[in-house]
Amino acid sequence: MPAIIARSSASFRARKAYRGRMSEHTSHELSELRRRVGDVSQLVSTRAARLADGKEDGTRVIDARASGGISALILADRGLDLGPVWAGGHQVSWQSTTGAVHPSYFHAQDWLHSFHGGMLLTCGLQNVGLPSQDEGTNHGLHGRVSHLPATNVTHRVVEEDGRLLAEVTGEMRETDVFGSDLLLRRRITMPMGETVVHVRDEVVNQGYERAGLMLLYHCNPGYPVVADGSVLITPPAEITPRDENAAQGLDQRTEFPAPRDGFVEHVFRHELRPTDAPTVSASIVNRRFEPTGGIGLTVSWDPRELPRMWQWRMLGPGMYVTGLEPANCTVNGRASDREDGTLEYLEPGERRSFGVSVRVSLGAAAQALADQA
Repeated sequence: MPAIIARSSASFRARKAYRGRMSEHTSHELSELRRRVGDVSQLVSTRAARLADGKEDGTRVIDARASGGISALILADRGLDLGPVWAGGHQVSWQSTTGAVHPSYFHAQDWLHSFHGGMLLTCGLQNVGLPSQDEGTNHGLHGRVSHLPATNVTHRVVEEDGRLLAEVTGEMRETDVFGSDLLLRRRITMPMGETVVHVRDEVVNQGYERAGLMLLYHCNPGYPVVADGSVLITPPAEITPRDENAAQGLDQRTEFPAPRDGFVEHVFRHELRPTDAPTVSASIVNRRFEPTGGIGLTVSWDPRELPRMWQWRMLGPGMYVTGLEPANCTVNGRASDREDGTLEYLEPGERRSFGVSVRVSLGAAAQALADQA
């Protein structure tokens, strides 16, 4: 199937307009703002808790909330990933039927049994995509990192550049006897007055041999962002369907019909075109969502860190979601990436930074975003 070139993505105008309408809270000097509240948690808060039912029982979470911004359930026992995310009173992430299953139930061959969805599920660090046997090691679907409990977890409210942020940090160590020793350090921030969450990661090779590194950010917008009539806007890229089934939906990849019985997933590879821009973005926007006058979601990242994006288009009943998935690798498995020369490596002691930002646009900002489609 020949590749095609995508239309140019939206400019930064929608995001710029949104920033210009940040909550009036940020126009006050913080010292004055503090005079108007009892405790700073009235504005921004983080709170640790444990889930307490079924297979979620015991799962550590951080409930983080920023006034005028994002609220999120951060899954400390599931790779410090983002579970449900709310903005403007609406949850914008797709949630699967499994829930945030405790990692003690995880088995590498049963990844789909605990794929909770959420706003962000991290895939890697030693494998992404198809199960793979590479150099004598079996790697399961999408790797292990999303099932690793975080260590050294901190959560607090901090002040940066005159603004209050909810901050959550932690580390996930993926290591094997006679194998790799990779450490992922994560920092999540949510500013007051802005509907955005930033995830910044650093991956360090703590071992004494070169280690392969595969990383994919599985971002999962759901209803009401994904709805009848929503549109997808992607950065300039060479787009290739994964298989013949996806090829049949290539021309409709930016469209969102109502849920369809019997729908079989479509997966598309977006190989980003060279750019000098420090960030690129992919967006889904539903301009017809009446409660907020339109709603959209944008995933942004540095193309030098993550040079491709995978689009997972799943439009079945109950499985109504589109994954926007920046990555440094393919989804064909570790052995395939090694064979085709795309597998990235970290030398002993080497560290590399990655990250994504997820922004929700409401009302006029969503309409401005839709105008770019």
